[in-house]
Amino acid sequence: MSIYVFKPRRKVNGRVQVSSKYSGSYCLPWMKTKSTVALKTTDKTIAEKRLKEFVRVRELEHEHLPVPSHLWGAPSRSITDLLDDYEKSIRSKGNKPKHVHDTVKRINTISKAIGWKSIEDINAVGYERWRSSAPTNERTGIPLSVKTTNEYLVSLRAFLNWLREIGVLEKNPLEFVKKGETRGNETKKRREWTLEELITFLENGMPPRRADYRLAVWVLRWTGLRKNELSSMRWGDVFVDCDSPYLIIRSTVSKNRKEERVPLMDKVATKLREIRPEHFDGKDSVLTFTIPGSEQLRADLTRCGIEYGNEFGDLDFHALRYTFGHWLATNGVSLPVIQSILRHSDPSTTARHYMNVAKLSQNADIARLFMGENDTPYCTPDTFVGSQPVSQPDENQGTDNRLQSLEDKLDRLTQALSGALGQNTVNGCSGWDRTSDQVINSHLLYR
Repeated sequence: MSIYVFKPRRKVNGRVQVSSKYSGSYCLPWMKTKSTVALKTTDKTIAEKRLKEFVRVRELEHEHLPVPSHLWGAPSRSITDLLDDYEKSIRSKGNKPKHVHDTVKRINTISKAIGWKSIEDINAVGYERWRSSAPTNERTGIPLSVKTTNEYLVSLRAFLNWLREIGVLEKNPLEFVKKGETRGNETKKRREWTLEELITFLENGMPPRRADYRLAVWVLRWTGLRKNELSSMRWGDVFVDCDSPYLIIRSTVSKNRKEERVPLMDKVATKLREIRPEHFDGKDSVLTFTIPGSEQLRADLTRCGIEYGNEFGDLDFHALRYTFGHWLATNGVSLPVIQSILRHSDPSTTARHYMNVAKLSQNADIARLFMGENDTPYCTPDTFVGSQPVSQPDENQGTDNRLQSLEDKLDRLTQALSGALGQNTVNGCSGWDRTSDQVINSHLLYR
């Protein structure tokens, strides 16, 4: 095999003229004669590099191997063609249709917005310019949040990593692009459901002309499950006849694609036993109704006189998971245990979103630590006896009794609520056994 670069010469009107740009000559083992290629550069070093890359492309094509797009002379591959192959690849791996659709749509959207047509056009500078230009949603015109632009970056990186795996790219051009900072830039905030709001909804939240889904709200509140996990739950995933009841979240449903075990409280296990049919198949769905979207929940909350969103956040279905995490924290459960129950891979996610610091002040341990044995929580220095401030009477002495009264009312409502399912009704409603809401049963934690 012989390769070399040269400047072509030719005679014009009897005079020899030398081209300012280099060409290359090569003869590969399977070739009978030499071939030449215009290298389109006046620099000899660049010309030699291009010729070597061009020869490498010819060798890979001869062996029917993938040709990396960074090589000079490689065939230009359009993003559209490669994206079709990528869509088939991720679909064949069992990804959910929505995930496949969203991934392809993000890559198409950003490619069109920046003007990328082929793989060699993709670069970090183009992405950074797009992100700093305050991009907006094509349909609504609303500026994209930092979280959304991060999702675009994740989809692009996954696509480029796949291209590297199949040999089209040598490296990911967006590998070192950092994600945007989401803390302080959230557009979607959630707040904890108060006990009064939960009671009001369970009492008055039956939607007109729709299936009654209040039972799902109650289960989400006391299990911390995600909405799709509860919707996909089958009776074969429920184990409530053992000493330590639990659920299995299948890998096809779990967010991290791993099979996970979720412990259950006694009252949740009791309710699941009551609504379980006498004769059931393991593949039968636990819920006999469809949990609606957040817009339907918003309408039903408004009808009950409950504010769906305010300056502190929204009361959507996922906020019930937040509420469960806050409740665990205020009852003295440690961060690692809450992380395990909520199935988070990163403890910072649990601490940042699922442990309301203000609510932790209600914890009895913190109260004992921050108050002396003979002090009341409220002390007004304006009142003195001699030179010493005197603690004023605690105006909130009835708070515990009020909470107990609210919890008793919640139990009565949940008892009546199950009558909507027509399961084991007694005097119009089925029995819901109460367990203590102030402590966590020992079987609630992973063994």
